[in-house]
Amino acid sequence: NRVAILDIDAHHGNGTQEIFYGRDDVVYTSVHVDPGEGWFPHFVGFDDEIGVEDGQGANLNVPIAPGSGDEAWLSAVDKALAFVLEGECDALVVSLGVDAAASDPESPLEVTENGYEEAGRRIASLRLPTVLVQEGGYDLETVGSLVDSALRGFEGGGWH
Repeated sequence: NRVAILDIDAHHGNGTQEIFYGRDDVVYTSVHVDPGEGWFPHFVGFDDEIGVEDGQGANLNVPIAPGSGDEAWLSAVDKALAFVLEGECDALVVSLGVDAAASDPESPLEVTENGYEEAGRRIASLRLPTVLVQEGGYDLETVGSLVDSALRGFEGGGWH
């Protein structure tokens, strides 16, 4: 009846938010670097964007400060996961971009492989049917190991 989309890459999923912003059957939440600090997409992704009309209350943005590492990022992921649970969703789609990594030149965030592994574990703990969609990362030498870390965490979370 209700699907959640969790976007955990470094940048706000402005297109995804726009598609579902007025709907109540899809919960959308994004953890990303604060656009108010000058990061793409600059004009959207703020925490006061909660949805409109039928979708009011079905949107949560969790912007975090540039320089944030695992602790702050995982805290934001926890906030997004709590929102998914509160939304009583039946399934989850994860936009698994790995450009929040410390090694990525397109992000000011400092997430490590351990952070991605822990995020995977926490996502799995929801025990929802889940699709993980790998959608990017700009440091091609580390994309594979970062995605592997997230998948290892998801598998280790006991839900596969």
